[in-house]
Amino acid sequence: MTVKAKKRFDISSHTSLLSSLVAIVGGLVIAFIVLMLTNPSKGFSAFTTLITGGFQLGGLKNLGTLFYFATPILCTGVAMCVAFQAGIFNIGGPGQYSVGALAAILTSLYFSKDLPAPLTWIVPLIVATLAGAAWALIPGILKAYFNVNVVIGTIMFNYIEMYYMMHWINEYCYDAMKGQTRAIPAQCKLPQAFMPAITQNKTADIGILIAILIAVVAWVILEKTKLGYELKACGKNAEASRYAGIKSKRNIMISILLSGALCGLGGGLTHLSASGTYITMKEQLAAEGFNGIAVCCLANNSPLGAILGALFLAFLTVGGNYMQIFGFQREIVSVITSVIIYFAAFSLFLKQMLEKMLMRQKTEINKVTGEELK
Repeated sequence: MTVKAKKRFDISSHTSLLSSLVAIVGGLVIAFIVLMLTNPSKGFSAFTTLITGGFQLGGLKNLGTLFYFATPILCTGVAMCVAFQAGIFNIGGPGQYSVGALAAILTSLYFSKDLPAPLTWIVPLIVATLAGAAWALIPGILKAYFNVNVVIGTIMFNYIEMYYMMHWINEYCYDAMKGQTRAIPAQCKLPQAFMPAITQNKTADIGILIAILIAVVAWVILEKTKLGYELKACGKNAEASRYAGIKSKRNIMISILLSGALCGLGGGLTHLSASGTYITMKEQLAAEGFNGIAVCCLANNSPLGAILGALFLAFLTVGGNYMQIFGFQREIVSVITSVIIYFAAFSLFLKQMLEKMLMRQKTEINKVTGEELK
């Protein structure tokens, strides 16, 4: 007699999405509580504006602002996905991002402005990408060949970058009247194409399209190529991969260089944007580099998931810009974003819990099915 087991919903392929949603909902609940405790009379209205991205106040032009904020953190988020899947915890995103940004600015000011279009903006982006990779090179070598903790190495290079940046800006591209880098030539900015018409925002450009394309390419590399398989294998178990003939040192270098390159590209896209973005003379690390880690956590290390993660954080940022209308200080936006990021860091932990529950459920099903067959 043949016994047919009932089909059960298999959530194994949905644990990543479910864990991210739980983290997001948890973060939003805490954000709501913070707003209500701070100003009970206007907390609900402020929270509504936050979770709707301020579109009911700013209209469709907020879409251009959303894409502007999403572009750099999508690049840095994908960069972290590539590194983390290979088992490399690259915390040097802020430094790699800022070096790429400055490289793009300097290339525009001193070289590419005299090139024929479209090289005027393509060349600075290439240089920014190479600069980000170059800034990740030494921490990568220290990790691959001397087993120096990559977290310590990349963090140290963040601060080295911060102080060198002030010197380089002051030496080569400082606008003393405005206290920031000089404006890049108009011909070196990213093309706007059809983006202003779609977003009803005059400063929208193709930066978000380039970032999305990079995310798709990164996903293809990780999921559909031999290189991606080797990178993930090293991330899962470096020792076993070495015994299987996979060159771990090479993969460490490839992963951290790719990660640094993508961070540098994010800096280039931001500072070549049509909206006009400058680097100021402040002793601070680029928040876009750290926010990329949050995007990666929300995406559970998936480059395609990073697209949604970056858009979500950018969505909150746009909505947060309207908080002052409701009497909240601007710093409340940073508090709310930090809470979301804090909960996002637990998404991987939640995923592991869900997968353990799933495995336990499958084991019980197998036992019951085995008894029925007997």
